[in-house]
Amino acid sequence: MRTEAEAAGPPLEPGDFVQLSVPIIQQLYHWDCGLACSKMVLRYLGHLDDSEFESALQELRLTRSIWTIDLAYLMRHFGVRHRFCTQTLGVDKGYKNQSFYRKHFDTEETRVNQLFAQAKACKVLVEKCRHVQHQRQ
Repeated sequence: MRTEAEAAGPPLEPGDFVQLSVPIIQQLYHWDCGLACSKMVLRYLGHLDDSEFESALQELRLTRSIWTIDLAYLMRHFGVRHRFCTQTLGVDKGYKNQSFYRKHFDTEETRVNQLFAQAKACKVLVEKCRHVQHQRQ
């Protein structure tokens, strides 16, 4: 039996890449890029039945305003092991004046901050991470 590290092969070096056969799923609206990406990941992992996905969206109330923390809860719902790294543990106030967020920012701010606050209890792994830039050689 091989260990996980052995199965993964040698570590990747800068400039290496891995190509996966991830299905392409087109966005339906201008605001659902995160949902389309989530659907691609779930389908790639074999966790996706369209009716299950739609049921999960309704259960999690992901209907029109989707934040990245929502996607972390969606992955958790489907049992996908992941870690959500973010520079801000909560809503970034910088989005308040962007046209996409402006109309519902105040109500969304409360909802999204609540999701961050409940993440640990809901077994959603969220970490505050600093952006790391790779040096070119």
